[in-house]
Amino acid sequence: MKFKNLFFTAGFFVLVVMLGSCEEDEHICVLPVYNGFSISPLQWNAGDSVTIKAVQKSIGNLLYKAEYKWSVVCVDTTFSKSESVVYDYVPDDPYIAFRLPEDFEDTYATISFNAQFYYSATAPTTSENGSSSGISGVYGSITSYAASQLYGTASGSYVLSW
Repeated sequence: MKFKNLFFTAGFFVLVVMLGSCEEDEHICVLPVYNGFSISPLQWNAGDSVTIKAVQKSIGNLLYKAEYKWSVVCVDTTFSKSESVVYDYVPDDPYIAFRLPEDFEDTYATISFNAQFYYSATAPTTSENGSSSGISGVYGSITSYAASQLYGTASGSYVLSW
């Protein structure tokens, strides 16, 4: 009987020590930080293939779904793209690619990018923003911020003229 009591007491003691030594893991989401836009080519002519990327300075973490919305507005032509990805599996720079029509004659374009990132852990309390200044081949700015307890956002725009 003493052996059972001793075994029970030792087991209880081990359980109390284990519970008391557990630290609460804080899994806090991190929003991606963007420097700006990479645009290729910089001068657009009829028939050109154009690619625009939102260049990340640092990738996010613990983000479930990312929804990207692009709009490229010229005088006579508009290009748009919407895409949803699981960010933690596809943290690549989001992009839009298109071919200019054969009758394209515009001399400027307004580029707009919006993103929404759904958290898969605790919402971040701060966000960092990048800058395109001093970075060759990167233009404009994209700002990220923690919009709510459920999701964060990023948005930016740039007017390209040639």
